[in-house]
Amino acid sequence: MKYIGFIIFTLTSATLISAASGGIIIGPVRGQPGESVRLVTFSETKGDTVQKNILGKSISDPFEIIRERDIVWTFRTPAADGTRRGMVRVPKITTITKSLVDGKEQKITEKSPLVGKIFSMSKTPTADWKFELDGSVPLTRVQKEINELTVYLKRDWYPNRELNVGDSWEFDPTWVRMLIDSEMSQTKTIATMRLRQVRTAEKRRVAVIDVSIQTSGGIFRSDGSQTNATVELTGEVIVNLETMLDELLELKGTISSVYIKGAESTKAKRSLRLLATKSFIKDSPMQ
Repeated sequence: MKYIGFIIFTLTSATLISAASGGIIIGPVRGQPGESVRLVTFSETKGDTVQKNILGKSISDPFEIIRERDIVWTFRTPAADGTRRGMVRVPKITTITKSLVDGKEQKITEKSPLVGKIFSMSKTPTADWKFELDGSVPLTRVQKEINELTVYLKRDWYPNRELNVGDSWEFDPTWVRMLIDSEMSQTKTIATMRLRQVRTAEKRRVAVIDVSIQTSGGIFRSDGSQTNATVELTGEVIVNLETMLDELLELKGTISSVYIKGAESTKAKRSLRLLATKSFIKDSPMQ
């Protein structure tokens, strides 16, 4: 999660070219009147195994999780007092869990209550982002999704200085971790980016940025259970230098975890692929 700074503010970050030195500087997205930003994310774990130890009996089951998000952000002109305003439309927020238990496949599909909803968001100069729902869904049912949206709006990935090819910097990957597993957002992480190159492709200029994320830590719960996990991800971000939109984020890696509660334990090693794309679309929040 800078952020999509669509005309009004920096919400996603992109890159401006410095003619004087050839370096690049983080800048706001260049949007056109009537355009919205569509964010689509897809993450999956495939071919994974969960090793359970229950009362001394070891059980090994395949396990797969697919998470899909499709969100459209439309931004308005800031209010006179500087309050930032916008609308959010949610075509899709779905999590699919597949497992094999005693030789039988189990598939659970969870669709967020926010799907199909349109709601407003605002941020005064001195406060955090606030989302105004229509009251049809209790906030407690969608708090996890709202937290994810808030973290995305607050994300700050790029330094406020000129960057040259080969430069690297640390960033906060909380939004990425929430897409993978909301609990993993609580752990400590080392995350770095490195500007690999600026290139011309398909009649457009793009910046290619390498990404590395490493997480290792434990999560302790009030019921006495705990999870120790390690995450290793690598990939890239591609930024369109014409529109200033970071059009692609792709990460691959592994998540290793151990869940313990009393005499029971579960070990899992999951391969992960995360793909996030952004594009400008002609969209009306009232559609």
